Formats: sequence, C-alpha cells, structure tokens
Amino acid sequence: MLAPTFYPMFVNVYKIIYCILVYSFLCSTLPAQSVSHLIEFNIVTWDFGNIREADGSVFHSFPFVNSSSGPVKFGHISPSCSCVNAIFTQESFESGEMGEIIIRFNPAGEKGKVHRYTDIYSSEGTFLAKLSITANVIPQERTVDELYKFRITDNVYATSRQVNMGYIAIGGSASQMISVINTSSVPVTIQVPPREGSSFLRIDHPESIPPGETANIDITFKIPNDPDNYGIKKEIVHILVNGVRTSFELSASCICTDRFDEKESFIPEMVVTPSLVSLNRKLLTRSFEGHFTIENRGSADLCIRAVETQDGIKINIMKGDVIHPGERVKIKAGSLKHAFSVFLITNDPARPVKEIRFNYKDN
Repeated sequence: MLAPTFYPMFVNVYKIIYCILVYSFLCSTLPAQSVSHLIEFNIVTWDFGNIREADGSVFHSFPFVNSSSGPVKFGHISPSCSCVNAIFTQESFESGEMGEIIIRFNPAGEKGKVHRYTDIYSSEGTFLAKLSITANVIPQERTVDELYKFRITDNVYATSRQVNMGYIAIGGSASQMISVINTSSVPVTIQVPPREGSSFLRIDHPESIPPGETANIDITFKIPNDPDNYGIKKEIVHILVNGVRTSFELSASCICTDRFDEKESFIPEMVVTPSLVSLNRKLLTRSFEGHFTIENRGSADLCIRAVETQDGIKINIMKGDVIHPGERVKIKAGSLKHAFSVFLITNDPARPVKEIRFNYKDN
C-alpha cells in the first residue's frame, strides 16, 4: 500500500503526465495549415454547402489550442465582408488551453457560390490566423416592390444601383446585370452611355421597355492584358429615360488582379500586422503617421501590383516593390486626415487585395 503522504504526489504526477500526453497528441494531429506560432487549428476552412438566404445566419466553430508558452488575448479582426464576423468564446487563453472561434456568416443579399474570410489578430496586433468559409447561397424569393426598389423616374425602377464584379484577372472579363421595370402604361426608351474616356466598360440594353414589362441592362468589364491595369476600377454611369438624364447613378466596379493557378505549388503569403493601425499626431506639421509590417510567409516573391490610396496620403511602398520569402518590411503612411485606408493589390492568391485602415484616437 502506498504511504498516505505519497499518494497525493503520485496523483499529481499522473495528472501532469496525462496532460502532456493529451497535449502532444493534439499538436501532432494539427497539420501545417496554421499560420501562427501562437495558436494552432486542425482546420481553417469550412464549406457550408447549400444554404438558403431566407434561413438567416449560419455558424461554424473552429477549435484551436494555445501552443505558445504564455497567454494569448484576442483583439482586432479584419473580415473580407461585413457579412462575416468572429465570435470569441472568451477573451484570452492560457498556454496549452483549448478553445474555439465561432465564425458567423449572414447570407443576406448574397447569391450563388461565395467565399469569405476573416483575419484574426491578438490584442497586441499580432496576426494569428485566417479563417475562411464558402457557401452556395440560394436567394430568397421577393415581390416586385422588393426587387425593384431603386427609383430612376416615377415609373421606372431598378433592382440595384451598384454592381461589384469582384476580382477580374488581367486580360479577362466579367459581366453582371441589373433589371429595370416600366410601371407606366406607355413604352419608355432608355439609354445608358458610359462615362467619356472609359476603355474598360461595355453596357448593353434594349432601346425601349414596353408598359408593365422588365428589361436587363448588361454591364461588362473587359480588362486589357497590361500591367498598368492592376488595381481598383470604378465607373459611374447615368441612365437616360425618354432622352432625359435622370439623377440615378449606376456604380460599376472591379478589382484587377493576377490570373491565379490553383495548381501552383510556390506562392507568396502576405501577413499584415496590424491591419488596423493607430495613428500618432505630429505636433509641428499637424499631420498623422502610422506604421504596419508586411511579412511574406510564402515560398515565392510577394509582388505589389498596385497601391490604392486617397489623395494626400504618403506611403513608402509602391507598385513594383517585391518582398522575398521570409522577409519583413516596415511600412510608414502619413496624412493630414485622422482616418484613412490603403489598399494593397498583390499576387497573393489568398489575399489579392488587403485593406489597411488607419485611425487616430485622441487620448
């Protein structure tokens, strides 16, 4: 029989050994998909399959373990769309502690195959992981009034005033359409001339719409195969009804990127830390300045295809810059504005476009 003073010590040692074995097993089952040395996931993507827009939000839990030697506290998230959100079951996790991050996807306004993600950062601004979801959204049936809610004239309405084509590879094209309805008792003629000087946009539509009928306006972006065309393209067009220009503005946009090959084995991987930058105020110039870091964790050069900013923003990274595998670069941006954004277009297939937001908080 074990001595009374030895038994509690034996139980404690047994518990420690058991915990070490469980932790070792968990870590051994986690593949190299994880992009952080602080927390480890067994999966970082999830496919919801077919979901109905009418059923509302869907959720998926991504389990992880804190594989670092200290506590990890969650902070800022950077979603690719406002339809995606991350829910933390608790704020911080101790070393070796297991937890989960719940990703919520709201399919309202979506249709067809969609891919969304959110980047997770620690409270110190360290990049932790990118969690992705895909889904095939079956849109909800709507009434005529619900569908045609954007007024062009008193008798002509449209399904949308904004068309976002998403990513278009250089040398490629993409098309979308909006529908318009004529609620009057007489035919109406329509014209949708593109803005002068536009070389990327083509618009096709019928010349007239019979009373009580609908018609489609097809919008096509065709991007020439020219490196100068990388970046964000946005066109504003007006609709003329019976020869009269209306106040209705149709916005069409796309982001011109590389043509990515899914079979490519050597690819860059861009990690931006942080993606929400706190600005410091310079007293002499009354300007604002902030810093962030770009790291290439991939196996190929990270090429900056375009840098999109507002007027008056200075930043020390530009189109054509290259960040080699394993390299970290500190970037500085400044402006007289206390809040602004910078968009980086790169050859990273997982993040062709990355928004870095800057904000000043007066303490």
